[in-house]
Amino acid sequence: MKKSLLIGSIKSISLIMLAVIILSGCKKDEVEEPVSLIKKATITLSGAQEVPAVTTSGTGTAEISYDPTMKMITYKITWQLGNPSATTTNMHFHGSETGSDLVSSGVAIGITGFATGSAGLLNGMTIALTDVQAAQLLAGKWYVNIHSSTVGSGELRGNIKFN
Repeated sequence: MKKSLLIGSIKSISLIMLAVIILSGCKKDEVEEPVSLIKKATITLSGAQEVPAVTTSGTGTAEISYDPTMKMITYKITWQLGNPSATTTNMHFHGSETGSDLVSSGVAIGITGFATGSAGLLNGMTIALTDVQAAQLLAGKWYVNIHSSTVGSGELRGNIKFN
């Protein structure tokens, strides 16, 4: 009887040890955070970035996000023109294949719905970019431009550079 009790105890201990070994090899699957493909930039808008530079006390910022899957830009633009009696007359994304911080480029996408006063805040989203436009944007060849009644060629500019 002692022998069968000893054999039973050894079997029980062996099964427990086997279970511990098997279960210790099973790790809980680690859930990895998805990698965000969205590119982001916060840019300063100023007259000094205009080409050629313009003298203005106006300032602004633009928070730009680009989703390469949707090929769309989401933006939040705030601005204050240098002359409080001036009006905001136009707003665009500019860019081209030869675009740079030192070159003026044509309008790539217009921005609508902005306040026409001397200051404003605008949230929006663009239409889908073409493959060529997306490549230019990601290469740093685009900028935001705000035109005013005081400086029709553009009072505030911010070159888009993603982190």
